[in-house]
Amino acid sequence: MAALAYNLGKREINHYFSVRSAKVLALVAVLLLALCHLASRRYRGNDSCEYLLSSGRFLGEKVWQPHSCMMHKYKISEAKNCLVDKHIAFIGDSRIRQLFYSFVKIINPQFKEEGNKHENIPFEDKTASVKVDFLWHPEVNGSMKQCIKVWTEDSVAKPHVVVAGAATWSIKIHNGSNEALSQYKMNITSIAPLLEKLAKTSDVYWVLQDPVYEDLLSENRKMITNEKIDAYNEAAISILNSSTRNSKSNVKMFSVSKLIAQETIMESLDGLHLPESSRETTKVLNREQTDEWKGWMQLVILIYHISGASTFLPVYMHIRVLVAAYLFQTGYGHFSYFWIKGDFGIHRVCQVLFRLNFLVVVLCIVMDRPYQFYYFVPLVTVWFMVIYVTLALWPQIIQKKANGNCFWHFGLLLKLAFLLLCICFLAYSQGAFEKIFSLWPLSKCFELKGNVYEWWFRWRLDRYVVFHGMLFAFIYLALQKRQVLSEGKGEPLFSNKVSNFLLFISVVSFLTYSIWASSCKNKAECNELHPSVSVVQILAFILIRNIPGYARSVYSSFFAWFGKISLELFICQYHIWLAADTRGILVLIPGNPMLNIIVSTFIFVCVAHEISQITNDLAQIIIPKDNSSLLKRLACIAAFFCGLLILSSVQDKSRH
Repeated sequence: MAALAYNLGKREINHYFSVRSAKVLALVAVLLLALCHLASRRYRGNDSCEYLLSSGRFLGEKVWQPHSCMMHKYKISEAKNCLVDKHIAFIGDSRIRQLFYSFVKIINPQFKEEGNKHENIPFEDKTASVKVDFLWHPEVNGSMKQCIKVWTEDSVAKPHVVVAGAATWSIKIHNGSNEALSQYKMNITSIAPLLEKLAKTSDVYWVLQDPVYEDLLSENRKMITNEKIDAYNEAAISILNSSTRNSKSNVKMFSVSKLIAQETIMESLDGLHLPESSRETTKVLNREQTDEWKGWMQLVILIYHISGASTFLPVYMHIRVLVAAYLFQTGYGHFSYFWIKGDFGIHRVCQVLFRLNFLVVVLCIVMDRPYQFYYFVPLVTVWFMVIYVTLALWPQIIQKKANGNCFWHFGLLLKLAFLLLCICFLAYSQGAFEKIFSLWPLSKCFELKGNVYEWWFRWRLDRYVVFHGMLFAFIYLALQKRQVLSEGKGEPLFSNKVSNFLLFISVVSFLTYSIWASSCKNKAECNELHPSVSVVQILAFILIRNIPGYARSVYSSFFAWFGKISLELFICQYHIWLAADTRGILVLIPGNPMLNIIVSTFIFVCVAHEISQITNDLAQIIIPKDNSSLLKRLACIAAFFCGLLILSSVQDKSRH
């Protein structure tokens, strides 16, 4: 009966609705929608996408998706063709200036953000007869009114497009007072008829104020709150939309920037301006580039180990630089994170320590190996804790605090100087170093063959490079904050003369170090010089890689993929790729070395990648964000490892 009912129902549906009728329905829908769009176009005029300025969603990666159309990414030639014989004027404060720079760089990506920021900035492209001006008027006042009034006069050449907006300076200068808001309303009321008159012959856009990220604002900007910004925006919308009594205002509200800022302002450097990531920029040592760097360095180190090239001193010295470069990135990366984010919470520390040590701890227990056997992981772990303690100890100095007072920069430099002093003391006081790391339970982690000499040697070999990475990060972020660097996509980092000079010095330094390392005859003497001179080749490589705009903007996805699992590759090589504690090669296919290498390498890389994913997943599960739960788990983990260490100590005594 059920089958009969199904067949009858199927025939009934097919009788009324077939493939042919579906196609007819689709055609009718297309025709109706086409008529609706045609009528809408006729009713609304030439504006084919009114939502372009008002509503949509930010998809990330510098992509804004309006609700009713698709955005077109203009090439330089297309932009120039659209703007031939046009004059565009941006008038307002530093936020409008940011829009001005972003707009101009579509026409000329090489345009520099230089000069006095609080003055007018002209731009002209003579090949396309395009003129773009930024006019510094940070407040809606008589000065801005006079500028707009001049354009409304018949005898004066008017800009074809005017982009205006201001409010944050009024909030800042008047300390967020209600009187300032009332004055703002009066001033914008007096300007509104002029804007409306200008809008009859030019395209006029009023930019609504973006939200701020209040936690990042410096002390002299704390009065700029989102509540105040909303009040100023409401005033602008209300007054400008009611400037004409019987018709719709010709002044268009530009709210796209506000909507984008809601998604991206937390990544801002100062909490006020849009982050560089929402503009076309490529930062020095960006994440893709550092992953690429780690990837090819790790592959070179693996080849070095499996080929037995450690007997050749020049090769050894160049490998030492690669290890130092990895530690340099450790100093640079973690310092940058703590300096910018100010996140000294226990959750962050536990996440990093778990990520670094999970696999090694498991291998130490399962394979019965000392922690120091995997020397690089203890090295990175200790340096991470050094960076954390240096920045977390009183007084905690972070970028947010330093923005308000340059004195804090001096305080941070004193901290770094003290760290350098401690490093020098431990490097030249072997006895003090060994006493510290011979204390229980540190001795159980850092002893190898009954003493900590191997650990002291490893630590001393790259003792300055993490400090160099921290100092480089501090200098770079300070220059970036003061907008000394040009990090636009395709732009050289400095002016052409400075960039060419630094590139020349970098190439000479890189080659000089390579020649010195290749001519090394005495390993002990070279090891003694290495901590002081390795930074020369590292900095030379960074500058060569990052000064040219094109080189900074591209990276190898192949090497970057390996870079993301570089830690697991380094650790797993001890047991999957190599054998006999790295003194031999794992043989899976006897009698065919080439096939053996291919198969073992494939297995080795797959296992390393899987372990990396497992470690990341476990970190999310084992390290909860709730501090109380995290502390309870840490107590349990500490008790477990204390038990293991005590048991290990008892076994050692029984053996002796």
